[in-house]
Amino acid sequence: MSESETSKTPRNAAAGAKQAQAAERSVHEATELTKRNAEYMRQMRKSLDATALSGEKKTAVLNEMTSTLLAEQGRGTTARQLYGTVQERTEEIVNPKKTPVERQKANYWVTALDNGLMLFMIFCLMYGIMGFIGTNATKNSAGANGITAILITSAIGGLGVAKLFEYLMPAKDGKKVSLWKKIAWSVLAIIVWMLVFTTMSMIQGPLNPVLPGIAYLIIAVVVFFARMWLKRRFNITTSMF
Repeated sequence: MSESETSKTPRNAAAGAKQAQAAERSVHEATELTKRNAEYMRQMRKSLDATALSGEKKTAVLNEMTSTLLAEQGRGTTARQLYGTVQERTEEIVNPKKTPVERQKANYWVTALDNGLMLFMIFCLMYGIMGFIGTNATKNSAGANGITAILITSAIGGLGVAKLFEYLMPAKDGKKVSLWKKIAWSVLAIIVWMLVFTTMSMIQGPLNPVLPGIAYLIIAVVVFFARMWLKRRFNITTSMF
């Protein structure tokens, strides 16, 4: 081997070593989290361990978060920027936000309950006052002011009003409801409710007992406070009153 070839060998070896180190560094950086992100994930794992999530769910979540961080941290993005605090991310995982369809279904039943309670409260208040006054109207409505009739009429009315609110909204799942359908549903809902009210008022006797006026007033007050709690608890905005 010539002297020139001998002198080139160390230089070539050094260059090859540098290339290998560079390649190793790029792989290392692509497969490991930064110190800050790694600490975030350590706290995340600790936080999830304190929850009731299954082991499979925790592993899946942590793997998904790690993969996302590995892809994003090259742009300088941190785990805190992506997911918020550890506590916020844990809450989001444990109690995920409902989909629009799930929210719509939940809102319908809550709205129906709220409006049903409202109608029930109004009926109790009205018949309670009429019971104290003792008018002939009270005697003539012996079936309509029975507690069973009031309950069923209010329940049907609450369901109908909740459905009515859905149709009266400007848009539903991106699809607009035509005006004639809104009018038709409103008229149909009123007719059905009046039929239910008329049918229930025909029931008399033990199946539909009439309570004293004071009892109706007490029930109205209890339902009023129950409805106020319900509105605050579920942030209800779709109700008649």
